[in-house]
This record gives sequence, structure tokens and C-alpha cells, in this order.
Amino acid sequence: MFRFYVNCHNWTPSQNEWLQATRCITQTELERIHKFVFQRDAKFALAGQLLIRYLLAQALQRKSSSFEIRRTEYGRPFIDSPEKFDFNLSHHYHLVCIAGTFHGLIGCDTMEYRVNTKPRESIESLTDLLRNEFTKNEYDYILKKSSDVNVHFRHFYRIWCLKESYVKWLGCGIGFTLARMNFCIQTDDFDESDAQQVLSDTKLELDNAPLKDDLRFDEQIIPLENNEQQIIAVCLSNKNSCQPFIELTIADILQGCSPLDETKQADEKWWKNFQTMKIK
Repeated sequence: MFRFYVNCHNWTPSQNEWLQATRCITQTELERIHKFVFQRDAKFALAGQLLIRYLLAQALQRKSSSFEIRRTEYGRPFIDSPEKFDFNLSHHYHLVCIAGTFHGLIGCDTMEYRVNTKPRESIESLTDLLRNEFTKNEYDYILKKSSDVNVHFRHFYRIWCLKESYVKWLGCGIGFTLARMNFCIQTDDFDESDAQQVLSDTKLELDNAPLKDDLRFDEQIIPLENNEQQIIAVCLSNKNSCQPFIELTIADILQGCSPLDETKQADEKWWKNFQTMKIK
């Protein structure tokens, strides 16, 4: 079982870092990344590609450059491996995170949890808009466990993250009806004094019946700057151990990645392209 994340929000890439990173991923991915309009999107996408190769190198004990990473028809990265290793990547807000396992499939998702910025809309308008995506049980958990609107948003993000982790475990893209899922939260809130806490007691009902698959959902809160938090949810087989995510830096990831072609120098056009992108 492997779980890593990197905080990309405050990463300001140097020219050396960017060019070193471009040597470690394929031409196809480089071209996709450098079509972004904003620097933020490009650096999160680049960090994601590096993190995939870092994870594979750690898990399969091979050079990161040795893997041929393909995509399913829904765009999900995977490798053909006799070891039957599955992994899933997610990026949102400040974090890029990844989880991988030798025991079955895995789905990983992340969202903001506690943020300092004022919401763009009320929780009522948001949940009314998405009422068809929640069960009554979930709707009540979001709005009725507390009178604090900030708690409402945290509960909303938590349920949404859990739903996305299951859809990503299925690997079927956005076509799955989210209201078929009913998440039954057993532990209402996280212990904020324990940054390593992983909750694994949330239950899922599917089509009004207990889930038949031998799955569980691991949830962890990652502390950010200025007392903000981000949540990560992982859907996986019960055969996997329960463990917290490990934080990496870009330097850690680059150290664990090798160039696809040792004989080729980095092409500075990628750095020049990145410099022309807009800053949000």
C-alpha cells in the first residue's frame, strides 16, 4: 500500500526543476501539459505525472523511466503489469495525491475541507443545485448536524469526496449516478489534534442495499497553511493496510525519477512555454 501527496500551491518552479521534470515524462504528456493557459494548471499536471512515476518506481522497484503509462477510454492512467498493481491520482486546491496497491483496484479523490475564503454561494443553493446527487441521509448529515455554515461546507466536501473516490474505483468516468450511493458517516468529525488520523468506518449503501464488494473508505485530513485543511478519500479493498499519506516535496519526487532518455538534454522551449502562461 502506497500513499503520497505533494503541496503544489506554493511551488514556484525554478528553470532547473522544470527542465529536469520535463526529461522524466513522455512527449505526449509534455505537449498536453504545455497547452494549459495558466501556470498553476501546468505545474499541477506536471507534478501529477512525476508523482505517478515516483510511485511506480517505489512500488515495483524499477526505474521510473521504465514504465509505459497508458490511459483507459475514460482517461485513467494505468500500466500493464504482471504484478497487477493499481493506482489512482487526484489533484485539487493545494494538493496532488496518489495511492497505489497490489490488492485490487483503488480510487482516490481530494477536495478542500476547511478554507478561509468566503464561499461563492450559500450552502443551501449549492445543495439545492445538487439535491438529486445526495440521499436524504447525506443531505441531513450536511445540513442538520450543526448550525455552523462552515461545518455544512466541510460535510458537503467530505461526502462529495467519498462519492468521487468510489466512482474512480469503478473507473467508469462521470456517467455513474451519484445518488445511487448513500454514505453513512459513523464518525462525524476528525480529531484535529491528530494529523495522522485515518478514519475507516464510513459505510456505503448502493441502490438502497449494503455494498456487496469487500471495500472500505479511508479518509484523512491534511493540514495546510493558515489553519486550512484538505481532505483525501480512498476507496480500496479491505485486504489493504490502513496507513496515513506521506508528504513529499518536488525535490523528493525529482530525486526518485529518472530521465526517459539519458543521452538527451532538456529542451528549453518547455521552460519558455511555461513562462508565457498566465498567473491566476
